[in-house]
Amino acid sequence: MKKTSSILSFLGAVLLASTYFIGEMAARETDKLFLKQQSQEFSSRLISYEKNFFTADVLSEVTVTLEDEKSVTFSIHSRIKHYPYKAVIDNEISLSDNALAAKVEKYFGSEKWLKSQEEVSIFGNLSGSLNLTAGSYENAQDKISSRPLQLDYQVDLQDYSGSAQINWAGADVISSGTDFSIESVQLFSDFSSLSGSYTYFSQIGKIIVKQKNYQSILQGLELKGSSQAGQKADTVDTSNEWKIASYTVNDGQQKVFTDNQVRLEIKGLYSPALDILANSSENKLLVENALTDLLAEGAELNLSKLTSQTPWGEVDGYIQLTLQQGAPLMQVLSNPFMLFDYVNGKAKLALPESLLEEAAVAESLQMGLRTGFLKHENNQLSLETYLERGEFSVNGRVIPL
Repeated sequence: MKKTSSILSFLGAVLLASTYFIGEMAARETDKLFLKQQSQEFSSRLISYEKNFFTADVLSEVTVTLEDEKSVTFSIHSRIKHYPYKAVIDNEISLSDNALAAKVEKYFGSEKWLKSQEEVSIFGNLSGSLNLTAGSYENAQDKISSRPLQLDYQVDLQDYSGSAQINWAGADVISSGTDFSIESVQLFSDFSSLSGSYTYFSQIGKIIVKQKNYQSILQGLELKGSSQAGQKADTVDTSNEWKIASYTVNDGQQKVFTDNQVRLEIKGLYSPALDILANSSENKLLVENALTDLLAEGAELNLSKLTSQTPWGEVDGYIQLTLQQGAPLMQVLSNPFMLFDYVNGKAKLALPESLLEEAAVAESLQMGLRTGFLKHENNQLSLETYLERGEFSVNGRVIPL
């Protein structure tokens, strides 16, 4: 009997200790998150953290600055429950601006239009979800409706790596002159804060744009890409690929484009300059210095895939460019042709010959054939160019610069 009692006492002590540890860890990680998540576009402030043994009550603010420099502040009331193996966080989110809050609540038809819940495990893993409800607005000229959106995420609090997934059922906009519809949007992303790398994959089921005597439909969009540290110090390599299964245009005559693909890779971009350009757009001197550094460090661009099955036939092409180090920004701005002295590359484009019968582009294509910028052979119109430190050739003919 005494042995059983001792075991129960020990287990109880372990559970209480674990609960206390979870409470301490939740408080510590909360402080770290608020210190870490600051930028020109996004800032957060911890107002208060009242911690008890089994619960905690937290007040905070998050401010998002929009492109027109207007800011929106969200007030967050978090109620935290401490368990032996995890902390569960329920967040009540509202807008600090009462007038804006009233408009948003009218659109969504509820005060609780944005909901969030998170969990922090004893192993330092954060998982959570954020849900945005459906909303609608209508007046004499316009009608807007958006369907629910859900964000799910997981973060390792040791190295701030993780993943996120967005599922959005889309939106419809009907206005005087233009109707717009988007449906079935999914975004998957993996990221690592320490290495600065991320990958993403997005799918969009359909986008429809309607205007008077015009309609376009995009179906089966896939967007994927990655960013990671480059081979040289302080550089970043990016890769992006876009696919559109079908693009239909109807302006009185329906045209369908299928198997549309674009793949773009950029290597060796100077990351400190990119950071400045992303966060100091209003400071002209900083922007100028960043552009100078970016140009001086050089980079490689490879548009390795540019294809589409058009109503006239297949379009196919690629571009490869290398910007050598040392290009001076001020001299390039005063004389853009000077940039050719620092660029090596080649490009190729193949167009279907039936485009010569398309009135909108026929005259330009005929001009290209007469000047030698286009070749007409094997049922194609082709363009092939090379650039080697100031020497530019088109279809084998050197063009003076």
